[in-house]
Amino acid sequence: MKDLVKLSLILVLSVSIFSCSDGEDGAIGPAGPEGLAGAQGTQGIQGDPGDPGDPGTANVIYSDWIPNGFTPGGGLLQKVFTLANAQQITDLGVNLDTSTVLVYGRGDILLVVGDEVFPLPYENRSTEERYTYTTTNQGSIRAVGFAASNTDNDFDRFDDYRYVIIPGGVAVSSTSSATKSTPDYTTMSYKEIATLFNIPE
Repeated sequence: MKDLVKLSLILVLSVSIFSCSDGEDGAIGPAGPEGLAGAQGTQGIQGDPGDPGDPGTANVIYSDWIPNGFTPGGGLLQKVFTLANAQQITDLGVNLDTSTVLVYGRGDILLVVGDEVFPLPYENRSTEERYTYTTTNQGSIRAVGFAASNTDNDFDRFDDYRYVIIPGGVAVSSTSSATKSTPDYTTMSYKEIATLFNIPE
């Protein structure tokens, strides 16, 4: 009789265990509340803009040494010869109105140290001659000689001449801030210009 009771209990427990293990999954519970948003990060500091650069001076143009073209004699108080005509300037693709033009004369001025290069304008006080240059409305570059008296006036102080054209984006006579930041090339020696723009002797 005791064995029958034990067997009955074992059978009831077994049925209960299998009934629980084969039960269906429960329904999915409701979604939980949305979490709080994180704090916004600090915005990065923008760097200061750099200072504007100087106007470009690429494609600097320089001539070969041009032999003295002043006509000798004649007793004239002024003589002119052309270093570059309008067509040559046009072919170079530059605008002289927005460029810096420099002209140099070369010669054995002191007759002891050999050839030297001097920027124009140049004044020879012993002969009362003045050498300078002009750029014309037509776009040419000319060397000009002035004399105080009508002697022979050969204007032969220099053996040859060279011009240098430094193209720019603004007229050299402008008072804009861009022009003010551009170096004054007219105050530099020929050696400084030649070194700056890699111009051979």
